[in-house]
Amino acid sequence: MFKRSAFLILIFTFWAATVWAAPYRRLVNFEWEAIEGAKSYEIELTQVKEKDPKTFTFKVQEASWNGRLTPGKYLMKLRSRDYRGVPGEWSPESDFNVGLDTAVLKFPASRSRITTKETDKTKIEFQWAPVNGADQYQFTLTSEDGKTQISEVLSEPSFKTSLPVAMNYTWKVSASNKEGIQSEATAVSQFSVLGKALENPKIDKPESEFVREIKWTRPDHATKYDVYVFKGNPTTKKWEKFKVIENTEEDSLVFDESWPGGKYQVAVRAKSDMRPQSTLVKQIFSVRNGDRSPAAEYTALVRKSIDRVTGWYAVASYLLTEMQFRGVNPEKNSSVAYSAMGGTGRMGLGWFSPETPWGFLGIIDLSGFTFNGKTQTFASTELNAVYRKSVGDRGEARFQMGPYYKELPETIGDPFSGQSEDLKIASAGPHFGAEYWYSLTPKLGIQINAHMYMSLMKISTPNGEPLTPSLSTQFGFLGSYRFTPTFTGLVGYARREDKMSYNAVPSASNFAVDGDVNESTIVGNYLNFFAEWAF
Repeated sequence: MFKRSAFLILIFTFWAATVWAAPYRRLVNFEWEAIEGAKSYEIELTQVKEKDPKTFTFKVQEASWNGRLTPGKYLMKLRSRDYRGVPGEWSPESDFNVGLDTAVLKFPASRSRITTKETDKTKIEFQWAPVNGADQYQFTLTSEDGKTQISEVLSEPSFKTSLPVAMNYTWKVSASNKEGIQSEATAVSQFSVLGKALENPKIDKPESEFVREIKWTRPDHATKYDVYVFKGNPTTKKWEKFKVIENTEEDSLVFDESWPGGKYQVAVRAKSDMRPQSTLVKQIFSVRNGDRSPAAEYTALVRKSIDRVTGWYAVASYLLTEMQFRGVNPEKNSSVAYSAMGGTGRMGLGWFSPETPWGFLGIIDLSGFTFNGKTQTFASTELNAVYRKSVGDRGEARFQMGPYYKELPETIGDPFSGQSEDLKIASAGPHFGAEYWYSLTPKLGIQINAHMYMSLMKISTPNGEPLTPSLSTQFGFLGSYRFTPTFTGLVGYARREDKMSYNAVPSASNFAVDGDVNESTIVGNYLNFFAEWAF
């Protein structure tokens, strides 16, 4: 029993070693026309080799044969036998090839679209299933435009390379062995490599309400656009679709003159056949109602030098001059007059809207001068409602009104010792102003202005006595130049007279009598530099 088991183990081991060491064989099928009277057939197959050709003979009952053969070139002939077993003549030899299996392509998959985040090139690793009996592979890659062509002989079933994005490709693989036997067919597949998503186009906002055309930038690699036009409904306060243009190749949209005025929104999306589309970018703008003729547009364009309809804006100015101070103080037996170099810095914040003629402007001033080695500073602030009124085609009047707070220095001179003392008066009251702006060109304009400040409310006086009503004034003119749609510079002249007075207190030690006032006045003829920014 033991001997028999050992023998079986030996047989199994021999069989396993033979199977695992055997060369790869493919299943082959043959069929031929049956011969009348034939009861069986003999097939003789000879594998053609340079060394040691092998011949195999098979007998079959039917006019067909199937079996497994190693890849290679073969010669085949057959003959029939009748019911007595007598053979007929051998047929002429015919040759045939047993090729390798066709490669199975794995990656990229057929008709796949590979996404990337690259703008120019990306790495791709091609993979296919190993072909039994193959010793090498012929790899071929061709781009649709023919600019990329790769041909490689490989020993492994994979290949890695960098390819231009945004392109269609065809790749092929065929296997072969050392004897030169190839796959029966070449495996072919096609795929696409997509590039990075397109950048967003930038829509130029129209410079005026006379819209003739909407333009946008063309992102790299963009070939067409989807354009959507929406119009604002003033009743529902919602955007309503007005026009849709898909797959246009133009970088602009002609704004039809027949389209009504109002608020519009244009949305643009850039597209490309081989790159993901951009996101939808939007631009909101207003279109003038009524006359949009070239003549009306020119008039509106000229007014640009004085227009202030962009919402919030800031102002800054500096007034430089030699200030002349005059002060009378009967209470201190003082009468002083002198001149000193000084200036005033001004900052302000305002708001205008195209929807209403009303706006507002808040201003803070800080003035100062130096005399006898001492510097005196005094501040003021005002908050104004502003009303605008067009005057003709090129002019505009603006009226200001609001409360203000103002400080003014007072210098007291001692006639006996020659010493001086610096005091300060502070008051509040209403401010009234008027300006007239006139546009010369779309860039150049002029302005004349007048302002009055009525000191009616005492904030503080040196002796605590009530304030005597007084009037401060400012008159001037400016030339303006609009450097950009959001920045305007001005320069000109201003005459400013600040005056305040308060009741004097009579006593035995001074010359004041009932009804006298202590008064300070500063007069300046200023060189005025002014700037305005819209945002």
